[in-house]
Amino acid sequence: MAAQDYDGQVHWIVVDDGPQPQEITFRRDHWELEVVRPQPYWQPGENTQARNLLAGLDQVTDGAPLLIIEDDDHYAPSWLRMADNALGRAELVGETRARYYNVNDWRWREHNNTTHASLCATGMRGSAVSFFRSCCASQHRFIDMTLWRNYPGNKRLFSSHLVTGIKGLPGRAGIGMGHRSSLHGSTPDPTRARLRAWLGNDADAYLSLVTQA
Repeated sequence: MAAQDYDGQVHWIVVDDGPQPQEITFRRDHWELEVVRPQPYWQPGENTQARNLLAGLDQVTDGAPLLIIEDDDHYAPSWLRMADNALGRAELVGETRARYYNVNDWRWREHNNTTHASLCATGMRGSAVSFFRSCCASQHRFIDMTLWRNYPGNKRLFSSHLVTGIKGLPGRAGIGMGHRSSLHGSTPDPTRARLRAWLGNDADAYLSLVTQA
């Protein structure tokens, strides 16, 4: 987020339901950072995604555009600007052909999704935010699929390769297919060349996290 080239005002709502709060030192001009600590805190084996999203949504100003930023994924510097521009033409926007990279198994895959976007690469405004809230309240397991399949309003998908879903990091296990080493159609990356091609020098940050685990 420090590298984003979007120069507008940003209200960043961080939802942290871990037993111990994560230290956050991020500061940036024109960015307001708000931390939400929903309880009860997460316990191993629980899936609190829907609950946490609802807690964050309670802090979203009516009429404000909303982007979902997931803490383990990588966002190219132009992501916020690109998504903000797309939201000028549709209420629900997202990046198609999702890229996943598992840093635990060093495997990658580029998906063929052309009718929906992963939640980490989704933005919305207006009626789409209200519909998203209803998807979270219904406790759907895969909220992104439910949102994109059922939202009746104006939707726009674009192919930009600005978001990379990072899997296999230390911490809470994910539920998506990218977290499984048996991911069908994935390709080994023993030299990390693919990771560096997608992320540039930011690849070093993920490599150091895995080394420290």
